[in-house]
Amino acid sequence: MRWSGKWVLLTAAGISVLLVGMSLFWRKDSRRAANPPPAATGAEAASPETPALSRSPAPAEEGNQREITLFFQSPDGEDLVPETRKIFLTPTVTDQARQAVRELVDGPKTDLFPTLPAASEVREIFLGPDGTAYVDFSRAFVDGHPGGSAAEIATVFSLVDTLTFNFPEIRRVRILVEGEERDTLKEHLDLRRSYAPDMSLVSRGTAGH
Repeated sequence: MRWSGKWVLLTAAGISVLLVGMSLFWRKDSRRAANPPPAATGAEAASPETPALSRSPAPAEEGNQREITLFFQSPDGEDLVPETRKIFLTPTVTDQARQAVRELVDGPKTDLFPTLPAASEVREIFLGPDGTAYVDFSRAFVDGHPGGSAAEIATVFSLVDTLTFNFPEIRRVRILVEGEERDTLKEHLDLRRSYAPDMSLVSRGTAGH
């Protein structure tokens, strides 16, 4: 097939236009690569979707607190004695309950005796539809416990009475260790069941100061 002079000229002109366009695009893209836009700084550098920010919620306001009552062992070991503390009014009952248990672990600020081993960690707290709170402790809850029936009773009921007294949604408490049930705490008190509060163990005298 023979090409006419007219078609040869049109084809050549089209190729020239295409080459000029490609050259201009390449130069513009090269300048953009050589001069990137300045990095965002300050508030522009992060967005609400940033995972690091979503894992670090703003702290609760200073006045957004409530008073709770903790129960520790009396110096003579005969009963439980109340001591007040403040926690933050966070959105969920289980989170407030977790704060209360951590305060129990931290121990009394008076001459009362602690009831939970100081190395204990609260792994999680779940609240069932029947009002049973499942409190899951680390292994240190068992390993650091002194044992003995009186000490085990003080531990279990200081926990149960504290949670049920301060949170009406919690009616009973069941203790787990590392996410699993245990037969006993230290060979005495049965941990295969949930416990209702027993306020008869609480002293009717003056609270701890």
